[in-house]
Amino acid sequence: MAETAVQKKDTNTLPATLMADFSEHAGAGMDAIGTEDMQIPFLRILQPLSPQLNKNDASYIKGASSGDLFNTVTGQFWSGEDGVYVIPCGYTVKYLEFQLRSAGGGYQGELDPNDPDLKQTTREGASEILPSGNEVIRSAQHLVMIVDPETGATQQAICDMKKTQLKVSRKWNTQMRMVQYQGPSGLFNPPMWGTIWKLTTVQESNDQGSWNNYAVERIEPTEVPQDTFIAAKSFFESFAKGEIKTSGATAEEQSEPKQASMSSDDVPF
Repeated sequence: MAETAVQKKDTNTLPATLMADFSEHAGAGMDAIGTEDMQIPFLRILQPLSPQLNKNDASYIKGASSGDLFNTVTGQFWSGEDGVYVIPCGYTVKYLEFQLRSAGGGYQGELDPNDPDLKQTTREGASEILPSGNEVIRSAQHLVMIVDPETGATQQAICDMKKTQLKVSRKWNTQMRMVQYQGPSGLFNPPMWGTIWKLTTVQESNDQGSWNNYAVERIEPTEVPQDTFIAAKSFFESFAKGEIKTSGATAEEQSEPKQASMSSDDVPF
């Protein structure tokens, strides 16, 4: 497959009669399932101590390695070196509250962007501490459409970037703003969902340790099936209208916020 193209292949592997029956009853039984009844998966990086790499953990992903990217709902993973193709479809920022690990750790929920406590934080090393003594972590959330380069299949996800990943988020936002095309009336910026990018991972380190971070590369020229872009546009429009609500944490991380440890993908520095 060429690096600059995402091409759809025939995925019709079902018997013709069964496929015809499926097609006739497409979506049947799922009418009552709305966006509020579904969970948008997170696209995250496996770190050396991620529970998904522990064979004794319920979230273990067989065959995955540190530095790979994975889907928090399905457990599907992609090599960090080969990466994944994504189409950006939205962007938002969350302010997440965590109890310090020294106090037992645990996700405490989201803070409203206008919460006055956010203006009263103090810096302790690389951490921002709230008046309550808990840490607040800024999470840049990129809503993306993951595109399978072999089949053209797509899946929605939230690529949330925190701490040292924020520099990658800012760079990515800047790169998207800089994309321009020559039109009949001059240069113009394409819509967010009009570009495709490749996310891979790289290892970084400092005097406190090492971890895996994102690397972002624009794929040009953009060559994806029209129906893929239509799906990406629909995802963007649903988010812009407020029909899709993003979360600051996975369902598992939210279920027992006082006891749960910090997000496994969370970079430590």
